[in-house]
Amino acid sequence: MRRLLFILISLFTYTVYASYAEEKVEFNAIAPEVVRVGQQFQVKFEINTMQATNFRGPSFSGFDVLNGPAESMGQSIQITNGHRTQIVSNARIYYLMATQEGTYTVDAATFQVGDKQYSTQPITIKVLSGEDADERIAAQGTRKSASGGNDLFAQVILSKRKVYEQEAILATIKLFAGQSVNLSQVLSANFPNFDGFAVSEMELGDDRQLKLEEVNGKIYRTVELAQYLLFPQKTGKIDISSGKMEVLTQVPRQVSIHDLFNMDMYDDVRREVNIPATSVTVEPLPSGRPASFMNAIGNFTITSSINNTQVKENEAITIKLEIKGTGNLKYIKNPEVNFPEDFETYDPVVNVETKNTTSGLQGSKTIEYTAIPRFAGDFTIPAISFSYFDTSTNSYKTLTTQSFELKVEKGDGKSSATVMSNFTNKENVKLLGQDIRFIKVGDTKLQREITFIFGSWGYILGYIVPALMFIIFVIVYRKQAKANANIALMKTKKANKVAKKRLKLAGNYLKEHQKEQFYDEMLKAVWGYLSDKLSLPLSELTKDNVEAELNKYGADRSLITRFMEILDTCEFAQYAPAQSEKAMDDLYESTVEAIGKMENTKKK
Repeated sequence: MRRLLFILISLFTYTVYASYAEEKVEFNAIAPEVVRVGQQFQVKFEINTMQATNFRGPSFSGFDVLNGPAESMGQSIQITNGHRTQIVSNARIYYLMATQEGTYTVDAATFQVGDKQYSTQPITIKVLSGEDADERIAAQGTRKSASGGNDLFAQVILSKRKVYEQEAILATIKLFAGQSVNLSQVLSANFPNFDGFAVSEMELGDDRQLKLEEVNGKIYRTVELAQYLLFPQKTGKIDISSGKMEVLTQVPRQVSIHDLFNMDMYDDVRREVNIPATSVTVEPLPSGRPASFMNAIGNFTITSSINNTQVKENEAITIKLEIKGTGNLKYIKNPEVNFPEDFETYDPVVNVETKNTTSGLQGSKTIEYTAIPRFAGDFTIPAISFSYFDTSTNSYKTLTTQSFELKVEKGDGKSSATVMSNFTNKENVKLLGQDIRFIKVGDTKLQREITFIFGSWGYILGYIVPALMFIIFVIVYRKQAKANANIALMKTKKANKVAKKRLKLAGNYLKEHQKEQFYDEMLKAVWGYLSDKLSLPLSELTKDNVEAELNKYGADRSLITRFMEILDTCEFAQYAPAQSEKAMDDLYESTVEAIGKMENTKKK
């Protein structure tokens, strides 16, 4: 009985290996269809038998051979639903670089198996340059000269490849595994960098499942590894770098007499997967921007409200704006509210609540503007205009809120009105009026009354000194009143003082390692300083006109470049992946130095 069992096992084993030995030999050349000038790539010649010898590679006319041929060999037996498949990979790999635009032919390579010689079919590779190359490369898959394709690869899939500045792009990093690949887990991943974009990562959850997708007529199991919302911060072509990951796959063990009845045993195999580089073309927004354009890209609505329309002198009022919609909500500038000139205004309080969606950031941005009327009367706070660029129609749209009629009554002159810290960050508490605090009581020392005799020096000085003091007071008062009437001049003079207050707050955030608040306050400080120094409303500030105005003011080229770099760094780092502590320190010092140098610059 034992001898019969041994004979059956031997016959079965021989039948299995004999079927593999008789398997059809396939010899393929694997290469990309399109590459870019200067791009490095590989060409692989793969045969499905270990008995292949005497490999002869082709010449690669039109390409620089960086390395090769490198040998890559491996084999395993996969058993699925009782069907046994031997997987053999015997490959020679060349690493090439495209040097010149054109169409090139890679001749056949040869292997010898026994007495028979096998050859691949010649393949053609197009070398392109410019945007056409990027689009063709992104759309293609790696192809074989015969049948089949890559069984395991990854891609960065972009919802759009041509967008406007600040328009949201959904970037999905997806892994594709052929049906012959038993994917186990991702061991490590180095995802592409998104330099030039503000980045907001999407939450995918921990319960991601493999899905079936068809790519070029072949079924793959796919899984989304990461998803990001990208907001381009500059125009032109922005490159997204390549990435790399290591995955664990399971391969059935080779059949042997000892484990023939243990067919469910698998071996773990590590495989490296490259994530190809790609790019996005970013176009500038069309001309004709309205004056009320607040850098908003997407689709939005706006509403406004006021806490009180009938107040007394020195009582605070608050106007609340709420912007809702989908787009680049975090990056929208605050609309400007034109309060009457006699009102004292404060920095607005901003609250942004968003969630990531495939179309962009969805949610709301609430802005509270606080002001204090100093005099009684009837005032009108005009309607607020808010313009945005609608990506669905590729046009600018302007929304307008209601205006408010405000009645300010005469105060009693005795109350001490205060502005609480939840309205503004200008001061914690500001005393607006004072009355008599106390009357001093107790022992009083009396002194003899001093009398002035007519014609004495004391009598004469008693008239001359007050007259001189009155004249000096009138001159100083008129000069100060003239200066105060020139609001732009006052803002320019106070620009450095206001900037120092904001930088001090940013410095506190720096010490507390609150990175998001630090970059937000730094951005406010620089924009606010440039607005005051150049006498430009915040709503009209853009990088382009700031650069032009700094040049008109008399700033040298290095200082202008420094301010542009500071703005770029703040905008990129504010919502991009975390920056180092050293980078934050350097930014703070650079900003203080730039403002100091600007203060020493004489206006033309």
